Amino acid sequence: MKRLLFFSFLSIVMLSCRSGSQKQAQEQNVQPVRKFELTEAWRTDSALMTPESVILDRKRDMLYVANLNMEPRKKDGNGFISKMDRTGKIIELRWIEGLSSPKGMGIIGDTLFAADVDEVVVMDISTGEIIRKIPIEGAGMLNDITAAGKGNLFISDTDRNKIHKYSGGKITEWLVEGLNGPNGLLYEESRLLVASQGGGDFATYDLSTKNRTLLADSVGRGDGIAFTGIPGYYIVTDWEGEIFMVNPDNSRVSLLRTKEAGSNTADIEFLRQENLLLVPTFFKNTIVAFKLNEVQDN
Repeated sequence: MKRLLFFSFLSIVMLSCRSGSQKQAQEQNVQPVRKFELTEAWRTDSALMTPESVILDRKRDMLYVANLNMEPRKKDGNGFISKMDRTGKIIELRWIEGLSSPKGMGIIGDTLFAADVDEVVVMDISTGEIIRKIPIEGAGMLNDITAAGKGNLFISDTDRNKIHKYSGGKITEWLVEGLNGPNGLLYEESRLLVASQGGGDFATYDLSTKNRTLLADSVGRGDGIAFTGIPGYYIVTDWEGEIFMVNPDNSRVSLLRTKEAGSNTADIEFLRQENLLLVPTFFKNTIVAFKLNEVQDN
């Protein structure tokens, strides 16, 4: 009887060990990083004037392009917003005028917002008119905007190392420490993704604690951010002319380099339905669409 109990106990221990080993192996079985490439699909003509940002209006299935028209920090009143369809056809070049150097944009309902040097320009999409301009005292160069749900926005100030928050029609400082040239912004439920020109890095900030987590370094003059729709995979641009894929393991891979051609890669938009990455080329005065394809290992 004792011998039977002993062997029963031994069997249970062995099964437990085997189960633990299998679980550990499963935990260590990290999925391999997926590989991607970009191929040009189309490009607009060069009628645009220093396009810095492009955004999709999902409600109207229309694209809007911010043209800063040469001077990124100058209050010259010559900036404007263009209207464009998904194929790259410019529907209305000077759709909304009266801005100076518009860059990043955000949409809340029927309202379009643009970061414009030291103020946020609020525009009515239905009428194509400016509703008002909200000045930010002491702003250096407001750069990007991301919509954050419930009528809120986050706005980066690259020159003053600040991130502002728009809520209830008012703008307040949200983060003023630990930043180094913040530019690109992307809101996600509990965190804010930030690409920095000064730090050359891509990081997240917890919306509750504001704690920072580095995702990738060496992304150059960090500018645009786009989520691919595949968990853990983000596209980040270097304004000077390079596009990176940042992977779930925080490694980064260069997908495209256009520096030598003098073509910038500014504030991007990703059309998931078509797997198209839209890239403003700044001084080249075009928007270029690239197809994002997954590369299969042979």
